[in-house]
Amino acid sequence: MPLRTHTQLPAGLLNCEATELHDHLGGPTLIQLQGDAQPALFVSVLLHGNETSGWDGVRRYLLETRDLPRDITLFIGNTEAARAGMRALPTQPDFNRIWRDADGAGAALATAVQAAIAEQPFLASIDLHNNTGHNPYYSVVTDLEPHNLGLAYLFSDKAVYVEEPDTVLTRIFTGRCPAVALEVGPVGDPRCADRVYDYVKRCMELEAVPEAAPDQFSLFRTRVRVHIQDEVSFCFEGDDAAEGPAPLVLTGGVEAVNFHILNRGTVFGASTLAVDRVFKVLDVNHRDVTDDYFEHDGEAILLKEDVVPAMYTTDPYVVRQDCLCYFMERMAI
Repeated sequence: MPLRTHTQLPAGLLNCEATELHDHLGGPTLIQLQGDAQPALFVSVLLHGNETSGWDGVRRYLLETRDLPRDITLFIGNTEAARAGMRALPTQPDFNRIWRDADGAGAALATAVQAAIAEQPFLASIDLHNNTGHNPYYSVVTDLEPHNLGLAYLFSDKAVYVEEPDTVLTRIFTGRCPAVALEVGPVGDPRCADRVYDYVKRCMELEAVPEAAPDQFSLFRTRVRVHIQDEVSFCFEGDDAAEGPAPLVLTGGVEAVNFHILNRGTVFGASTLAVDRVFKVLDVNHRDVTDDYFEHDGEAILLKEDVVPAMYTTDPYVVRQDCLCYFMERMAI
C-alpha cells in the first residue's frame, strides 16, 4: 500500500468519480498544491471508500477555483475500496483506525503520510466522512481547545467529543493545528457534496481559525461503543429471515433516533442468549461494561439507563467492521 505523492493535480483527476480514482491514481495519494497563502489546509477524503461526498465536494471546489487562496494538501485514501463501492475491502484495515499502533500495510501507509507532512505547517485539518445511519450534520473532535471548537462550529452547532478510538486520523494533528472530522450526511445525497464545497471554500479563505466555546454547541461526549459479538448472527426487526429468526434480533427504528434520548427500559433487542453473549460494550478505557447497559426481561434486552445513541447503523458490514453504535451523553457546560 505505497503512498503516491504529487505537487500538482494529475491530468484528468478532477473528472474522475470516486469509483474511477484507483485506476487513475493507483492507490492512496497525497497531493500538495500551492496557493496564495500559507500555511496549508489539510483535507482527507475517502478514508472509507463508500463515503464519496468529501471527494465530490473537494473536486468541485478545485475545478471551480482557478487561483487557490492558500496551499492545500489533499489526502485521497482508500481508492481500491472506492472502486468497489465499499467502506473497506475484506482484506483491508479500516483506514480511520491505522494512525496509531497499527501493523502491516495500514501502519506503513500511516507512517508514509506522516513522514510526507512532517515538516509542513497547517492552518487546520479536515477529515470528511458520510454518516453511517441517519444522523444530523455534526463534527467529531478529539480536542476541546477553543480553536478546535471554532473549526467545528464553522460546520455545525452539534459536535461529539471522542476519547476512543484513539487511532483516528484527527489524533495525529493534536497540538499541531485544529482538526475535525465532519459527518456531512448520508451517502448519495447531493446536498452533502454542497456542504463540503461550502465548508472547504470558507476554510481556504480564512486568515486564521476562529475560537468557539462549548456553550455555543449541542456538545456530546461518547461514553461507550456497542459491538455485536463476532460469533453471533443478527438481524433487524422486520428483516426477512430465510432460515428463521437470528439468535439476536435488534429493535427496529433505533437508527431514526440517533442524537435523541432512549430511556431506561427501552427494548433494544431480543435474544435467548445471555446479554454478554450477544453484545460487547466497551468504554473509553476499553473496559467491558456490557452489564452496565443491558439486562434481560424474558427474551427482551432492555437498556439499564438512559442513553443517547449515535452512528447507529443497519448496515451489517459496518456493524462487523466497526460497531453497531455509540452511546453518548450531553456534556455539562
